[in-house]
Amino acid sequence: MTSSIPDFTPQDELARERNHLAADRSLLSFSRTSLTLIGIGVGVDQVVSAIALSGRFIDTWAYLLSLVLVGLGVVTLALAIRDYQGEMQRLKAPVYRYTPRRALGGLTGLLVLVVGILAFLWLGGKLWL
Repeated sequence: MTSSIPDFTPQDELARERNHLAADRSLLSFSRTSLTLIGIGVGVDQVVSAIALSGRFIDTWAYLLSLVLVGLGVVTLALAIRDYQGEMQRLKAPVYRYTPRRALGGLTGLLVLVVGILAFLWLGGKLWL
């Protein structure tokens, strides 16, 4: 009678453990990035609200910027959790198959760069025009 569980060598077990720890570190890193984006978005909202209370007119673009940053943080966290769960499922499988994954860090960085450039252009237009 053969068992359905394959025999793993110590190298296989160590490789799985290494990949598991790498996935944990990646999830923690994306959690930190997501919380930073959410915090910056809330901070922008608080600054804009304080300026609005002083009687100065605030463009709705500033509120939109805070919503975009909070939304980007939430979406990044959701994608990171989904990616982590997929990696854990692959590690639990009897045979680990490498599948190329999307570059979540590159996508998040690109979106933050685009939002930052648009915010800089908007702010520059308000200050110098």
